[in-house]
Amino acid sequence: MSNKITIIAYGSLQNETGATSGGEQVHPIGHRQPLCRFLETIDVPDNRIQLAMVNHRAADLDTLVGAGDRVALFPKEYPIFVDWHTYRRTKV
Repeated sequence: MSNKITIIAYGSLQNETGATSGGEQVHPIGHRQPLCRFLETIDVPDNRIQLAMVNHRAADLDTLVGAGDRVALFPKEYPIFVDWHTYRRTKV
């Protein structure tokens, strides 16, 4: 298995991550760690995240991520569905 993690950034987070068109980037990762810690290593402030999804499932910032995972990051300006309310970073 590869020791890389795929990050897909949407909206203004594409600028934060330095992603090109499409917003997808691959980053090295050594071991499983909380998503918030991984975001620190790629210089993305967790207060910019409205919703994170790990392997197509809504996740909080304490979710462990590791090699082979796909992480989608949605910024605060992105609308999100009502049923994801427990994962929102901002109050509605």
